[in-house]
Amino acid sequence: MPPTIQALDADVVNKIAAGEIIISPVNALKEMMENSIDAHSTAIDILVKDGGIKILQITDNGCGINKDDLPILCERFTTSKLATFDDLNEISTYGFRGEALASISHIAHVTVTTKTAQDKCAWKVSYSQGKMLESPQPIAGTNGTTILVEDLFYNMPSRLRSLRSPNEEYNKILDVVGRYAVHSSGIGFSCKKYGESRFALTVKAALSTADRIRTVFNSSVAGNLINFEMKKTGDLPLNDVQAYISDLNYLSKKSISPLFFINNRLVSCDPLRRALNQCYTNFLPKGSKSFIYMSILLEPSSVDVNVHPTKREVRFLHQDEIIEAISSEVQKELSKVDTSRTFKASTILTGTQTIGTTSGALRSRSSTQSAIPASYAPVSSQSSRPMATQNKVRKYENKMVRTDATQAKITSFLQSSQYDPSFSSTQVDVSQPARVTRTDSITIKDDRDSDDEGSANSPISQGDQKIQQANESSQSHSNTSPSGSQEKLNYVVIKNKRTVVNLSSIKELREEVDTNAHKELTTIFANLNYVGIVDCARRLVAIQHDLKLFLVDYGAICNELFYQIGLTDFSNFGKISLLTKENDDLKLVNLLTSFDDIKPDEVKETIETLWNMKEMLNEYFSIELRDIAGQGDLDQIQLVSIPLLLKGYNPTLSKLPFFIRRLGKKVDWNDEKSCLRDIIEQIALLYVPKIITERGTSDDPNVNEEQKANYVEEIEDMSRTLENVIFPCIKRRFLATNGLVKDLVEIANLPGLYKVFERC
Repeated sequence: MPPTIQALDADVVNKIAAGEIIISPVNALKEMMENSIDAHSTAIDILVKDGGIKILQITDNGCGINKDDLPILCERFTTSKLATFDDLNEISTYGFRGEALASISHIAHVTVTTKTAQDKCAWKVSYSQGKMLESPQPIAGTNGTTILVEDLFYNMPSRLRSLRSPNEEYNKILDVVGRYAVHSSGIGFSCKKYGESRFALTVKAALSTADRIRTVFNSSVAGNLINFEMKKTGDLPLNDVQAYISDLNYLSKKSISPLFFINNRLVSCDPLRRALNQCYTNFLPKGSKSFIYMSILLEPSSVDVNVHPTKREVRFLHQDEIIEAISSEVQKELSKVDTSRTFKASTILTGTQTIGTTSGALRSRSSTQSAIPASYAPVSSQSSRPMATQNKVRKYENKMVRTDATQAKITSFLQSSQYDPSFSSTQVDVSQPARVTRTDSITIKDDRDSDDEGSANSPISQGDQKIQQANESSQSHSNTSPSGSQEKLNYVVIKNKRTVVNLSSIKELREEVDTNAHKELTTIFANLNYVGIVDCARRLVAIQHDLKLFLVDYGAICNELFYQIGLTDFSNFGKISLLTKENDDLKLVNLLTSFDDIKPDEVKETIETLWNMKEMLNEYFSIELRDIAGQGDLDQIQLVSIPLLLKGYNPTLSKLPFFIRRLGKKVDWNDEKSCLRDIIEQIALLYVPKIITERGTSDDPNVNEEQKANYVEEIEDMSRTLENVIFPCIKRRFLATNGLVKDLVEIANLPGLYKVFERC
């Protein structure tokens, strides 16, 4: 006898429907998040416990829910977004069925807190099995809605057992939140685990699409993107396409499923995915993955959104033609950028490295290139990970680097309240030698090509621009006890074309630096984390690399850095113009006679040597000498300018007498290579940060309060300069040589400290 047909109980029907729509916590979150977006929210906060099984809470600042609508909020087929079936042809919202909250309430405990702009207070109400359990209770609250879902699948043990681990479910939630965050411009998103203070994902409302991709995914993705768009073409129901796709330099073995939004709805479109992947196979090596974010706007009447319970699939008219048009456009965009490529090569020290298209034993040393060879350049952890180690490997605490860019540094609590971190107005210590009694202004001219933004010395702004500030400070200085006074600088940016240097001697000097490079030491400096000054008197700083802490002689490092900058920017230096009221201030004879051990004949010989080489010094090194009287009298020769090596940092002018004396005595003017090398070495010595002698820390009655204040100010200025100017330049373009090994000492490492504490 056949079984009797009978109507199912309403509770069974509701559970079956809920099981089709809410498959896992991420589906419940997706439905609630779409409701928040439909409510015109600008901030959506998500809280998760045990992968969303115990607690799944979403809070928005949208329009809220009317109190009169709360009784039927969780009943099936109740919605504010659809009235008739024909409305589906013009649907512009995410929700339309009225089943999401009803399904959730049949398999979890739901609590809703909501407030509209017209309400004087918020209303809180709980639901179960689609019914309101009690009348709404008035509570304090802000405009918007908070939905708390607890004990998901508590009455469906089979579904509960089929779920993956809480961490995997949480990762799915982060993934879908990140995808909506990339697409939903003007809406801020945040997501974190219950009980944790830090957010796992935070996307600010004001971020652009490219910045959202960088926040959600990583810089290696965002740094290799192509942005293109398509407008309506022909008779196809395709209105607009906005896309960010990876270029051909993005090489990753990690697959990121494409982000497809059709009419602002997150969907999976397998035919489109296969067509776009086929485009990339013509350009990328086998096994390489691409990144695709694409927002497609079709005519609403041509899209059927009601083809899947979870709405993750849609159907649309002329699918094949639309996909063909989009894939053809992607093919064109990839063909445009198929002119340069980044490849990978393995090294012993750093594993897989990214080597750019510009390489060779002797680089052109243009200011847009790093002074570090490509094989030593740091790369992202994703691209540098060898294939054999891409599987997840547990890291023990004693192998983890304790760095977090989002946390405040301890030094930020120690800085002076008068510290202005802005570097738009650079300051320089203008401690002058004896006889240089007054400096009224210092003008810095950067006459390199202003398009050269990659250089550490690139101009502050494009074109002819002047940043001028009144110079208030003028004070007499002593050669034996320089003052700590600070003076403002006037920057004058002059747009000139960069000079190409073909001197064989300069090429040989550059090759010598390359040949003498220390690979491991260069890697340390390229990936360092600056810690702080240890001792200014001995010019020592602490830096961190990986799990190790190093003590570094920054005087020796700066000497080599500025020597390399001198080689890199040879004949393309900026210029520091020294302008004074009295022409006697910077006369060479006055600078040299400040030394007691130099004879008058030696002074005359030095000045004559430099004057005979004035054209070469000015053309190659921006060292300008001028006869202020115009009579050829050596006593009237004045130093007008010195070279600018690094924007934001200027040498201590109290060193000028030593610089002029060594320039005349320590340079071999008879041999071209030796001459150029010696001059660059003297310029590097001029730029080495000065030694700050300790004073004002004892009860010495000879030290007054002004000297103590100057000492503290000098320490602060040096600390800011090292952290914000010099060491960032070292990371970008420094090539460590073998001779610097003795100037870097390891003083601690994390595994060693763990061993010490294990014994305690």
